Amino acid sequence: MVNDDRPNITVFPGVYPPSEDTYLLLDALDIKQNDVFLEVGCGAGLITLAAAKRTSSIVSVDSSFEAVHNTLENLKRNDLYYNCHVVESDLLGALAPSVKFSLIVFNPPYLPQDDEHTDQDHALVGGQTGTELTQRFVKQAADHLLRGGRIFVVVSNLAAIESIRKTMIECGFTVEMVSEESLFFEKIQVLRGIL
Repeated sequence: MVNDDRPNITVFPGVYPPSEDTYLLLDALDIKQNDVFLEVGCGAGLITLAAAKRTSSIVSVDSSFEAVHNTLENLKRNDLYYNCHVVESDLLGALAPSVKFSLIVFNPPYLPQDDEHTDQDHALVGGQTGTELTQRFVKQAADHLLRGGRIFVVVSNLAAIESIRKTMIECGFTVEMVSEESLFFEKIQVLRGIL
């Protein structure tokens, strides 16, 4: 478990702010001192900052230019930028195939597409069924994970959780639900996959 001394962060306009799902994921993580850590979809960087206090090899990616700069700003504010690399990338696409991690985490957009549109859809909607982006992540993460490595991913009962579990199993992961929280309209869970 990550300890609870939360860093002081700022959230740029248009960047997904740390929310219940962020804290659920953060509290479920078991970051080890020797982990080679990757956060996908770093947003404002809260989880990256927590990892930077625990391990010395950290990469964070986000498809949003604003989020990448937000994470960098928060790393600098907390004097944690020296061992972190933050890259603009669609999932793991910008990483060389040879780059491997022992721990990869993702709090994805996990809601299904609907007729309502907001300026936060990029951070909330994970595809037509809400699972497409997460399934794509799982497949890419399997190729960048060291043997015995772990992934942690947030899922919602508003999307088809079983299809994500199935994708994880097909990619060779042993899957376990390690944390969950009921919100007023949904239940969110953190799934851990071990390769």
